[in-house]
Amino acid sequence: MSMADFFNYATLENMRSRPGLKWGISPPGQIPLFIASPDFPIAPEIKQALKDAVDAEDLYYNTDAEAREAMAEKIGRVNGVKATADDVMIIQGVDPSIWLAVRQLCSEGDEVVLTNPMYGPFQRVMKVVNTRPVLWELDAEEGYRFDPETLKELVTDRTQLIFVCNPHNPTGRVMTEGELKAIADVAVDYGIHVMVDELWEDVVFDGRKHVTLASLNPEIEGLTVTSWGFSKTFGVAGLKLGYLCTTNQEMMRGMKGHASNIQRGSSNLSKAVAPMMLDSTLDWWRKGLMEHLHRIRGICEKRIDDISGVTLQKLEGTYVPFPRFDYGMSSRELRDYLSNEAGIGMSVGISYGSKGEGHLRMCVATSEAIITEVFDRMEAALEKLD
Repeated sequence: MSMADFFNYATLENMRSRPGLKWGISPPGQIPLFIASPDFPIAPEIKQALKDAVDAEDLYYNTDAEAREAMAEKIGRVNGVKATADDVMIIQGVDPSIWLAVRQLCSEGDEVVLTNPMYGPFQRVMKVVNTRPVLWELDAEEGYRFDPETLKELVTDRTQLIFVCNPHNPTGRVMTEGELKAIADVAVDYGIHVMVDELWEDVVFDGRKHVTLASLNPEIEGLTVTSWGFSKTFGVAGLKLGYLCTTNQEMMRGMKGHASNIQRGSSNLSKAVAPMMLDSTLDWWRKGLMEHLHRIRGICEKRIDDISGVTLQKLEGTYVPFPRFDYGMSSRELRDYLSNEAGIGMSVGISYGSKGEGHLRMCVATSEAIITEVFDRMEAALEKLD
């Protein structure tokens, strides 16, 4: 199979025959776009590494030292933070790091700054220790710009944590180095910790450079915990594999304590394949993925431009655009209408915060044939509302 075939493999027929939650729970005939999981085959190197681990009978209790060493090496090489294996903790995806950060750094009544809109678990985790969310509003009309002056106005003596998601889900913004430096300055000046989700670090468009917040200076590094994963780049969410890093030893000890007997890392098979997903072996995949996604983004932009009542901020990162639909309907009503009328399943914008009202999030990491079918159906359904 050629590189192009890998990323254009998906058809409605072969996707419905594959295992997995995304296509498996969708009604017959519906195209599911609600889960941020790509419709690409698994890279052959990943499949072979998993088979090798089974052949080696690596299914007993085993250490995670080799995987953490590989993760620390990657964090230094790619993210610019000089980390050791002791600074790394393996987790079952990025979401547990959000929970651990709040549990470690906050007490009841403390305030946590997070953007509106933002990935849902950042909002839901507030109940862990009854913290109070303070919303940093992002406006589509301003290009979802991260205004540091607004952040400063939100900080009080109760602010214990700032949540950052970069590249940002669901707006698709890739934060500039200037925006990140402004956040770092506020955090350092007020002694506030920062939890950064960088799960989408590989999915950035137009030659942009992803910048890791903790790499900016030693002061912000000591206040930051950062998490990464593999699911968005390689489509391996089922491996339940992520990792977090902080060079703050006290913070790491605390998070390990909270995770003890609850969060037990990941499986031997996942740990066995991790080093290969972190080194240069799959650079061909990263390159091919972004070449394909640039084409898909172009299709999305052209088709949305042709539909009156739908607007879209240009996607800078991620493959989950967040278009706005101006048809006098709530995001839940829109989701239900397009599901019933067009057979398209999308995520409701309001689940990402009040700024998501009127928006729907859609995963477009699929083939050109499927994304074309999506917009053919969408355009026909929305024409009935004009």
